[in-house]
Amino acid sequence: MRRPLIVALVTVLVVGGLGVGAWFGYRYVKQRITPEVCHVATSGGSLTLSPAQARNASVIVAASVELGLPEQAAVIALATAYQESGLRNLDYGDRDSLGLFQQRPSYGWGTEEQIMDPWYSSARFYEELVKFTNWETTDVNDIAQKVQRSGHPEAYRKHEENSRAVAGALRGSVPASLGCVSFEPDSSPDRAGLLRVLQAFGPQLTVEESDGGLSIKAADETTAWAAAQHVVANSYDAALVRVQLADREWKSDSQQWSTLRNPGEELTITAS
Repeated sequence: MRRPLIVALVTVLVVGGLGVGAWFGYRYVKQRITPEVCHVATSGGSLTLSPAQARNASVIVAASVELGLPEQAAVIALATAYQESGLRNLDYGDRDSLGLFQQRPSYGWGTEEQIMDPWYSSARFYEELVKFTNWETTDVNDIAQKVQRSGHPEAYRKHEENSRAVAGALRGSVPASLGCVSFEPDSSPDRAGLLRVLQAFGPQLTVEESDGGLSIKAADETTAWAAAQHVVANSYDAALVRVQLADREWKSDSQQWSTLRNPGEELTITAS
């Protein structure tokens, strides 16, 4: 039996020494050269997500885990959110439509405040999705349309490939496929969002704070990869700059996972 997997994540201090004006000037130029963006490998290349899109996708997928739903549910939800909002938590829309899925309070989806909560809106989407017989095997576009009842019934189809790539990364079925490039970590990290995502995995993960970062033990390799890539997707707010899983490593200055020459202990993820 394999030992538990460990995800260890640590923060890094922002290097000082620049004057305020010079620092902001340097930051402006650097961000233009290396914008903060996430990349997810697809069958035909890669797709990009902004930090906000990556964070929203993380919540949508984590909500499917928390509800005990298969990866296909996350694919459908992501395709829907891609079409409805571009994976953005919009506070406007057609008539009273709001949020990631453009749900309408007047149609009974919830209050405005509830719908603007990505966790609530994702759970409400899944609640409606599972009411349909054979939703798991129904065409992604067709089942999304049944839930949403959109005036554009074929619009979800074009998002299926990207949605499968994102879901595969964040459910752990496609390892080392999501990476993010960041400029500098926030000196005051907010890890509440990341911790909420990891909490969705329940007893499959054990999370502890360690040396200014996090230590996460996972029950199996797929869950470990899911956790590791959720961490990367939330790395901006959480101010995390390095994740290692076995012989693979992600750093914030590169969008890709690299192979280490001297890997750590098998099935152990560490960061420094």
